[in-house]
Amino acid sequence: MAGVISVPAKKGAFSWKAIARYQIPVIIRVINGEELKFVSVRMAETQLLSKYIQNLHEDVFNCISVRSHFITESEANVLNEINIIHADSIYGKDTFYAGKDYIVRLEDVLELYTFLEVCYNKMLNKITAGRKEKCGFINIDSKAVVPYCLADGHKYIPIFYFEGATEYLKDGAVELKEWNFAYLKFCYKVQGLKNELYTSESCTVTTLDVIKSCYPPETHFEEYWPAKVIETNLLINRKSTHAYPSGVWIKAPLEVPAPESTIPHSLTASAPVMPQSMPVVTNTVQNEWPSKQTLEDIRNALPQTKNVLSKRD
Repeated sequence: MAGVISVPAKKGAFSWKAIARYQIPVIIRVINGEELKFVSVRMAETQLLSKYIQNLHEDVFNCISVRSHFITESEANVLNEINIIHADSIYGKDTFYAGKDYIVRLEDVLELYTFLEVCYNKMLNKITAGRKEKCGFINIDSKAVVPYCLADGHKYIPIFYFEGATEYLKDGAVELKEWNFAYLKFCYKVQGLKNELYTSESCTVTTLDVIKSCYPPETHFEEYWPAKVIETNLLINRKSTHAYPSGVWIKAPLEVPAPESTIPHSLTASAPVMPQSMPVVTNTVQNEWPSKQTLEDIRNALPQTKNVLSKRD
């Protein structure tokens, strides 16, 4: 994030942001005159992300890479005051240090939590009945399944699955990037596809409606999720003692810790009181899952498309 860092509008100001049943401290950093909200990586991991870091395999975290930034000296002071004075050292006894500890944008923490929650619940088949899922699979004529990501109200499917129709499908196709692409990557991993198939920064996709237009009217399409996905290696064995280092989900900053004003960010007003937590409820629905397939297996199993080239005439 390029830009000049200046003193926050209110020295030492912070607030509490309710995410799920947790309250997360948020600090302000002013960049090029714009107030932006940031969260400490350590604070996010201590409660909000703890369950997912302990239970999800590193392969899930490899689907995303959140840009992080070193904290400044005054930000370290604010985080230490929050931890010691307002949170009873719940975020650990270690001191926050400038140039060592990280912060990330609040909007990325919100996206990350939603992503990990979706992945975790799907791994356990905790799927809310009747709700539009953010990602999943479409079973085509009970012969093969292809992944999708829900974005802007449409189910988007990668066109590389449809080898014989990719040229036609490129017309009107779009690129899925960042968080939307992360959900597709997760589905690829559930499906067991090789990493080299999705190492790019984006994926060319088209809508489910366009895919349907490539098949005869009698072709059957249905929502699908594997029941035995919990048996994959994307969940860590509960008996495992393996622990990921802090920041397994972030992209380490390349920049040198940014200079700032020497005005201290000590708290000058009464700090906000931590609100009460809120419960989260989920339901369970289960499907079946075929044996693990390669991309070529899936392509070969897909029903034959219509002569899509004729649709251009």
